[in-house]
Amino acid sequence: MSKKEEQYEKRKWQILDIALNHFIQYGYHGTSTRKIAEDAGISSGLMFHYFPNKLALYEALVEIGCEKLKMDAGEDESPLVFFEKQVEWFLSVATRNNFASRMFVFMGLVAINAKTVSERAAQMIKENDIEIKSIPYIEKGQELGIIRQGDPLTLSALFYSSIQGFAETLVARDNLILPEKEWFLAILKNDENDRIG
Repeated sequence: MSKKEEQYEKRKWQILDIALNHFIQYGYHGTSTRKIAEDAGISSGLMFHYFPNKLALYEALVEIGCEKLKMDAGEDESPLVFFEKQVEWFLSVATRNNFASRMFVFMGLVAINAKTVSERAAQMIKENDIEIKSIPYIEKGQELGIIRQGDPLTLSALFYSSIQGFAETLVARDNLILPEKEWFLAILKNDENDRIG
């Protein structure tokens, strides 16, 4: 990569990082490309060399978020190992106010609002719905007796909502300590009391 290409990529990621903050704080409709450019220390005209409009910027962030949501699992992987990997990945990238933690917050907002902003963003969210894609692991775990009984989609949503909610709190608080991965997994695990009851 040439120095010029390197500078281009660095500036592009700076714009994305600032835009991520704006979309979280002001929502899509309250976000201004002029203000993003101002915060990046560039002219609005220069910013449009990187992203032609606000929608392109929004969709680029959604695409990054969806890429991070892609699941990498082996066919024969234990359901609990699969969910453990999800938590381990989150804990490895989760720090106060970094790009990954803020991306969790943004993607939560996108899941709620994408349909009113962008058909393409809504389609990306639908195609990468990790809660739906995790259902077979929950069902397999229930068959094996290692995941508690209950509606698989509800259990999946509860598990990922706990991660999402913690990411949001992590962005908002200065002094939060990362939890143990077992705390998240306990949502799904079938413990001795469940087997008896």
